[in-house]
Amino acid sequence: MKRLLLAATLALAPSLAVAEMTGNPLVMDGDTIQFGEQQITLYGVHAPMITQSCGEADAVWSCGWDAAIYLEDVIAGAEVTCIGLTEVGESDLMMGRCSANGQDLSGLMVEAGFAVPDEDFGGDYAELAMNAEAEGNGIWSGPFVDPVTYAEYGGCSCSARKKAMQDTAALLKSINEEDEADAAY
Repeated sequence: MKRLLLAATLALAPSLAVAEMTGNPLVMDGDTIQFGEQQITLYGVHAPMITQSCGEADAVWSCGWDAAIYLEDVIAGAEVTCIGLTEVGESDLMMGRCSANGQDLSGLMVEAGFAVPDEDFGGDYAELAMNAEAEGNGIWSGPFVDPVTYAEYGGCSCSARKKAMQDTAALLKSINEEDEADAAY
């Protein structure tokens, strides 16, 4: 019986939550960061996909790109800590509560208008979203398609999203390297 219990425990071990990750991650998009090979989505929020545009007519803007740039600015030079990491579905993606300089990244993204609360997990951010909408911050400055709806129905294919995320990571990394080189002079 003890062997059976041990075998069951070991079989479940890969799906157990990881306690914490800390470091200087790359920004993949407005709600995804990457420590080494491990991608983490910010708990409780959805940001526009990197390829998503917002607005209408002559006021269209790259809200997905701007969300990623905002997140990059928030974490630039800061140590990021993600806690309560859990696997998301059957993917390699994990979800966690992440902070930089003691500030909740999900909350900052919602407050700036670059993310919306998740219907299931984002209750903590509902008031911040209402304030962002009232102030016309970020995506609330005009019409937009909810990021989840965009991803499900109008978004790009998975391969296009992956390429966009890789291109974004490479560009942001080169910007960081240029900034660090400039700071060294």
